[in-house]
Amino acid sequence: MPGIGISPCPPFNKPPLAPGVLYDGNTVAWYKHNDLTNITIDGAMRVSQWNDRLGSGHDLLQGLAAKQPLWSMADGVLSDGINDYLSDIFVYNQPEMIYFVGRQVTWTNNDCIFDGIGAGNGLLQQILLTPQIRLNAGVILGNNFDWILNTFSILRILFNGINSFLQVNQNAPLAGNAGANNMGGFVLGASGVFGNYGNIGVKEIILRNVADGAGVQAQIYNYLRNVNGCG
Repeated sequence: MPGIGISPCPPFNKPPLAPGVLYDGNTVAWYKHNDLTNITIDGAMRVSQWNDRLGSGHDLLQGLAAKQPLWSMADGVLSDGINDYLSDIFVYNQPEMIYFVGRQVTWTNNDCIFDGIGAGNGLLQQILLTPQIRLNAGVILGNNFDWILNTFSILRILFNGINSFLQVNQNAPLAGNAGANNMGGFVLGASGVFGNYGNIGVKEIILRNVADGAGVQAQIYNYLRNVNGCG
């Protein structure tokens, strides 16, 4: 499995408390790889279920052992780029604000980081030239070169029609129209039709149903940066 033992994002001894805004009712789901009360791992360190730690029931599942990602405390939930993915179907309408802590282990044109259960329904995809990524919720927004390959970064993504954006760490956001298609859930490591598998490592994902302003974004970003040691 690519990436085992690489830890550019070391944990801190005393991670800060999450900001209270994450409990404001606008957080649709929150997945954290080292919250072991909310992740199901077998003896081979394969992940069959990654629960929303707020208890919404929007839990990412994979019942087939051959398609289960690998778990690592240092490197997160690792999809192999061959057939690993986790997914759940639920109602998730724009505005869709997504905070994502992860890394591209390898890069292949058209491979998917995540999707919203359906072609062009909230897609984050590798495209054209390494390490380029783009958004698609019915309209292609891109392309962004800021996510350095094999490096943990914090992505801020908003699917909100003409007001969408993609931001990597504290680089300038790529803003514009990504389309108005709503996500029908969340697929991690593949497209909504379960192809174009991405070789990625993921530590934390926060899904919100509000277009967070700059102040709220800063609170959540600073928490993710401090607790994951990257960004």
